[in-house]
Amino acid sequence: MRVTILYLAAGNSRRFGENKLLYPVNGKKLYRYSLERMAALAEKRQERLAVVTWELLVVTQYERILEELAPLVKAGRLQTMFSPDSEKGISYTIRAGIEAAEKQNADACACFVADQPYLKEETAERFLESMERQKAPLGCVFCGGESGNPAWFSKPYFSELKELSGDRGGKKVLKRHWESVIPFRVEAAWELKDLDRKEDL
Repeated sequence: MRVTILYLAAGNSRRFGENKLLYPVNGKKLYRYSLERMAALAEKRQERLAVVTWELLVVTQYERILEELAPLVKAGRLQTMFSPDSEKGISYTIRAGIEAAEKQNADACACFVADQPYLKEETAERFLESMERQKAPLGCVFCGGESGNPAWFSKPYFSELKELSGDRGGKKVLKRHWESVIPFRVEAAWELKDLDRKEDL
């Protein structure tokens, strides 16, 4: 199974007051935390199977992020997609990512967000392996009865994701087909914490 890991690093950070993705947290820019874990996962997977099955694609509207990731692209550790329309809403980010996933002949895509710096590599790996093993049509993490990111979408739902508009994300597609969503339980709520405001740090 070919899986495109969509790393969504294109938000407008309106509640944060500045670009939170580039904000330093303990000496490292926020967007780098989960990104480095996902890159390590994809690389480890490739080494184990001797074939690329998890492809990491970073979608962003920020040229600075593209510049900073250029060495990793050159090293073959990930790919990037420039999405300037993402300033209009997350649907544009998702559409750009899905169109790229289709070109990669992906059987599924897994959406991770760049403002969850506490998500452990082990949790991300177990999520991906669980969705893959179950051949999940759709899936997402659950904690305390609440659904969240990361989320999983198999190929039959790509067209619906591309039809999203404005600031509506993949959760709309999940809710439309709730009976097909495979849950993945995460016990530690802090792992899934989004950093939307500076006081969240």
